[in-house]
Amino acid sequence: MKYILILFSLITSGNIALSQSTPQDISTRFFVLYKMGDSDKAVDYLFSSSPFKSDIAEAIEEVKRKLKKVVTQIGPFYGADLLATKTAGANITMLTYIVRHDREPLVFNIMFYKPNDKWQMQNFKFGNSIDDELEEASKAYRIKENNE
Repeated sequence: MKYILILFSLITSGNIALSQSTPQDISTRFFVLYKMGDSDKAVDYLFSSSPFKSDIAEAIEEVKRKLKKVVTQIGPFYGADLLATKTAGANITMLTYIVRHDREPLVFNIMFYKPNDKWQMQNFKFGNSIDDELEEASKAYRIKENNE
């Protein structure tokens, strides 16, 4: 009986911890899996928080295929740096990462949504447009002193 109680406690505490995951926790686990060299498992984990994953299974497979192709071309993964956190109220958060690979960096945008009490990944985009983004950010009309 004592072992059943311990097992029940471990199971329920695991479920509580999962339901309390923050966007940062989910992203951290994603990058742990990504670092292991299996981008498919990382993407599967990211989409596992979506209650609609079965509805978009084909799109998820397409994301995995495209990411794997890009990663194969740009070499080993060295790390991910959080570039920006943007929020729209208390229940939508977008995390933007610079993902460092040998040949060139990628930009990952991961949007999270909390419709009730649990965060879920809402949207995942990646690309190699960091130079365009930095050029846009450095334009004169974006500089703070020009906006006052």
